[in-house]
Order: sequence, then structure tokens, then C-alpha cells
Amino acid sequence: MPRRYYSSTAARTTLSSGINSSVTSITVASTSGFPASFPYTLIIDQDLVTEEIVTVTAASGTTLTVTRGVDGTSGVSHSASAPVNHGVSARDFDEPNAHVNDTSTDVHGQYVLKALIQNTKGALITSTGSAVDDLAPGTNEHRLVADSGQTLGLKYVADTTNYAIGAKGDLLVGTAADTVTNVAVGANGRRLEADSAQASGVKWAPDPVVLAVAVSDETTAITTGTAKVTFRMPFAMTVTAVRASLSTASTSGTPTFDINEGGSSILGTKLSIDANEKTSTTAASAATITDSALADDAEITIDIDTAGTGAKGAKVYIIGTRA
Repeated sequence: MPRRYYSSTAARTTLSSGINSSVTSITVASTSGFPASFPYTLIIDQDLVTEEIVTVTAASGTTLTVTRGVDGTSGVSHSASAPVNHGVSARDFDEPNAHVNDTSTDVHGQYVLKALIQNTKGALITSTGSAVDDLAPGTNEHRLVADSGQTLGLKYVADTTNYAIGAKGDLLVGTAADTVTNVAVGANGRRLEADSAQASGVKWAPDPVVLAVAVSDETTAITTGTAKVTFRMPFAMTVTAVRASLSTASTSGTPTFDINEGGSSILGTKLSIDANEKTSTTAASAATITDSALADDAEITIDIDTAGTGAKGAKVYIIGTRA
């Protein structure tokens, strides 16, 4: 339907000459304040039995081209000086209401209709490609995704990405393509490391620690004795492995070492290096740990229980993590 134009300043006028029921050109005394664009509405003999509504489609001065008898009225004869008013008629109210209630494929009409009738919180207005319809809201925490298999091209799905952050320091970590999970913050002093056994592929782990202690010099053959080295732990530590090495191997005999915390050994099988070897990693008898928890500031002593022959440059390594 074409747009009609209106003016709030149109002055009442009159017909300059009488007209019959069918002419489509009328002349008025004045067009002061009338709309400058077309079409617009005029009412002749308003509130009289001869009232007629016409649509003005063009104008030349005070001569107007009109469509007669519109909006339920009929073309009738009018005398000269008949009153002529610019105004509105029933169609100005009926047409918008018809538009609102339109159920045809008119897209704009459907937008208005759906917007007015949809009273579900969160519902969306969208298109099927040929018509407009509403999409009901999804379940809480679901997200909207495109899906060409759906009538409306959209759907709500469960949000498997789990973007929830639970606390300060938590991390979002990928567990699969387009999927993430929340990894809770670790304990103070822990570090993040890769771990394929974890569902998230990572974990918070304590810092690895290696304490390397020289038990002799590099040029003098080692000798047996207790407390060859004494030191205090700089922090609490969980021992996971121990090692020993030599810069010069023993030509015979098996150099053997013990590690003590506060005077008590932390080993079951002592730490040894086979003859003609420089490292305990190849020893026939591997060392075992009976006390893995070393306290902060604990006194640690290292004994040489067996020296072997000609062994030099002994070192002991305590391996583990900070507690």
C-alpha cells in the first residue's frame, strides 16, 4: 500500500465550482498548508450526508487530480463553496491494524506480528528462507549455533566448552577440538606441566629439585668415614631418586655412600658404584629410599662406607620435588 502524506497546517478551503459525481479534477479556493507530496486525503462536505473522501494524486496550482469516493464513501455531486478539509479517515487506522495481523508471507508484516504475539522470554525472530518464524529459547547455559538442517537454520546446543572459571588463577585448557575445560589453580609454588594422562593434558606439579654435593676433591682418592659432608636443607623436599658419580673410577671394590637426615639413614640399599664404573646408574644393586621426606633445615650428612681403590671426585645427587 502506498504511503500517504499529512500536514498539521493545512487550512480549511472550499470548492471553487460545483462538481458532479465522476469528475477526477477539482479546483479549490486555496491549498495553503496542504502536503507537498502525494497522495494525501481530502474530505468534502465533512460531517454532512454528502460527505466524500477523495485521494489527491497530483496538483497544478489549486487544481487537484483526485480519486473519487474512497474509503467506503461514494462519488456524489457537490456544490460550489462546499467545505474541503485535509484529514484522516478510517483507512489510516485500519491499514496498520491489518498489517499487524497479517499472516501472509509478507515479511515485514510477519516481523510485526511475531514481535507482538511472542511472549516467551528469550525467543528470537528469524527466517526459514521464505517466511519468518520465532525460535523458542534454549535451555539454560545452552548456546545458539548455525545448523542448516534445522527449519530456521539455528538451534540451541549444550555448551560443552565449559567456560566457567571457578576461582582466581584457574585456567581454560583445550581437551579436544573446539572444547575447553577449567583447570583449577594449583597450590602455591606449583608449576604447570604437560601430562597426557590427565583429561586436560596438563597438571600443576611441584618444582623438580636436584641437590648435587661434592663428597671429595677431584685429585685425592676417597676414603671411608662418616659425615664427609654436612649441610642443612634449604627447603622441605620429597626425595624420588639418588645418584652418585666419580671423576676417576675405582679399579677394584665398590665405592658405597650413605645419606643421613639428622643422623638416620634415608636409604635401605646404600648408594654404590661398581668397580671400573663412574656412575651409580649402572650399579648391580640399585639404591632404595626408606625416608623420602626431608624437612626444611634438616641436617644432612653423607658417609663413605666403602672407598674402593683409587676412586676420586665423588659426588652425590639427591633428586626430588619441593614439598
